[in-house]
Amino acid sequence: MELKCIGSGSKGNAYALVEKDEILLLECGMPLLAVKEAIGWKISNVVGCLISHIHKDHAGHVKEFLKTGIPVYTNAETAANIEKDWHERLYSLTEKKAKKIGRFKVIPFYVPHEDTPCYAYLITHPSMGKMLFATDFSYIRYNFKNMGINHFLVEANYDKNSLNSEIPNYEHVMRGHASLDTCMDIISANKTPELRNVIMCHLGHSSSSRERFVESMEKITGFGVNVDCAASGLSIELCKDPF
Repeated sequence: MELKCIGSGSKGNAYALVEKDEILLLECGMPLLAVKEAIGWKISNVVGCLISHIHKDHAGHVKEFLKTGIPVYTNAETAANIEKDWHERLYSLTEKKAKKIGRFKVIPFYVPHEDTPCYAYLITHPSMGKMLFATDFSYIRYNFKNMGINHFLVEANYDKNSLNSEIPNYEHVMRGHASLDTCMDIISANKTPELRNVIMCHLGHSSSSRERFVESMEKITGFGVNVDCAASGLSIELCKDPF
């Protein structure tokens, strides 16, 4: 399995989990053309797309995806905010209930993002093992240690020690997004010998440094875990085995 990052951040979020014959997309925050290019134009292999919430940088291009025939899955509140003309291929997932999408098994659960309903996802596939995808949240109240998560794609939006309190959206960032410290706490609480990758996503342009974020997270993960920050063009192999 390969994780491809098409976009990550306030300008647009989109990722693809690419297996030989099937692809699961995460978020509709980037133009479909950019997504098609990233997956080698294999649009017929796409089994679906998961959306976390309704904000434009995550769902702004959802109509393009639906019009192309891609099934889109999200929470009921987000689905209700998308024009009814496209509901034929739009599906509401029940929280904590597993859904099979191709050979992917997806379990959604709510995470707090101010007043906006937002889903995080536990995603399982035979070739990659288990991945936790969570973005645009202030905290996660669940512990997944007994599940042996192999890969984390999780938000680290800002470093509270360097965040500029004068930025226009300061309160939104503080109340609705995960800090580097929060991300590190999540990994510390859930890491097991099965952990292979930690990919920090949705870094804020005004308050984050890739090198510093990676160095800080590596102190938590220890030896043998790949740590990186999501950025357009990043490609990571997701294997459940150590080699």
